[in-house]
Amino acid sequence: MTRLEAFCQAFGWQGGTIHQVAAETGCKAEDLLTGKPAKTGWDSDHCGGWFAGRTCTVEFNRHTNFPPRKGNLDFWLGVADGLSAPDRPLALRQS
Repeated sequence: MTRLEAFCQAFGWQGGTIHQVAAETGCKAEDLLTGKPAKTGWDSDHCGGWFAGRTCTVEFNRHTNFPPRKGNLDFWLGVADGLSAPDRPLALRQS
């Protein structure tokens, strides 16, 4: 899954452009496509985005989690990374 696909999934869209995603997130389109988080780890905004993308419903994210994070690139990169991650860690997969 590409970052653009992950962002569209996060917003519950069937498709869209990176410019639409940029308008929703308050981040630059180029940063959303190619950026790297400034900080990672349990206490980072990136981690908060990762868990929001993986564990919360689209409706809850759109109305509760996403609005206060507008412009927070690390959070949005975490959302995309969380949605792009495999369903389960490799160590937990059955062979």
